[in-house]
Amino acid sequence: MWFKNLKVYKLKELIKLDQEAIEKSLNSFVFSPCGSLDLEKNGFVPPLGRLSEALLDVVDGQYIVCVRFEKKLLPMTVVREQVAEKIEQYTAEHNRAPRGKEKTELKDSVMLALIPKAFATHSDIYAWIDNVNGFVYVDTSSDKKAENVLSLIRKALGTLPVVPLDVKESVTTVTTNWLLKNQIPSRFELGTQINLVSTRDENKTVAAKSSDLLEDDIIQHLRGDKIVSKLSLIFDNEFSFMIDDQLSIKRIKFSEDIVHPEENDNYDQQEKDELEQMNSDFFIQTASFRKLIPYLIEQFGGINEAE
Repeated sequence: MWFKNLKVYKLKELIKLDQEAIEKSLNSFVFSPCGSLDLEKNGFVPPLGRLSEALLDVVDGQYIVCVRFEKKLLPMTVVREQVAEKIEQYTAEHNRAPRGKEKTELKDSVMLALIPKAFATHSDIYAWIDNVNGFVYVDTSSDKKAENVLSLIRKALGTLPVVPLDVKESVTTVTTNWLLKNQIPSRFELGTQINLVSTRDENKTVAAKSSDLLEDDIIQHLRGDKIVSKLSLIFDNEFSFMIDDQLSIKRIKFSEDIVHPEENDNYDQQEKDELEQMNSDFFIQTASFRKLIPYLIEQFGGINEAE
């Protein structure tokens, strides 16, 4: 399993982690599917999937968990139609339209009838705690989902003192200057995608895809009233990603040489069993991200410790 996104949080203080105790705590919040009257539920599932029943995977000091979110699909058009029918029936029987509480009760009765029939979908979000360097990472592009994951981990552990990663210098200002001055940090290469936004009107944006993000058209936009809002980069020739003005990392894609390494005398992909391979994938990713994040922090002036 390869991560696609990163929401990065800073631990305000390192926490005491004991593998056996954590596994026991996670079991108190294990995932169970939605019941007949549940609209949504979440809980921990094994990060290694069918390969292991353990709710915690520890790789090179990284504590990795997976949270499953399940949600019933209940089209509001169907709800509205059936509520309208209920209101029509009520009006015919009582010679008046239902009022506040009565209308609410009619809608509740419709929901209770429809929820057991609704289809459920689920999504899994991975997270890991780097208690050595003091970061927590969540594989999602959604702030809300990331906070839900952190909240569940916090309930299980009893504590998780984190804040979103904040840096001293504006990501937008720094990345814009990289392009204007053609001074890309040495461990980065420009990718092929960029989003610009007007400093005069945030509704005016430009999205470009090019093999050369330093081409004249893009630079002219930057010399005008545009600044970088999203920029694709390649780190250490290992993986590409998009970084936005909030320091969110999206569209992560590792190189094929890393995801599917060629067989040689020292490395035979075919000889690895599935469990070993998945842990190897986790190791590669966490090791790479533990190099990327400090480097990014350095480029943006360090961590903003101000409360």
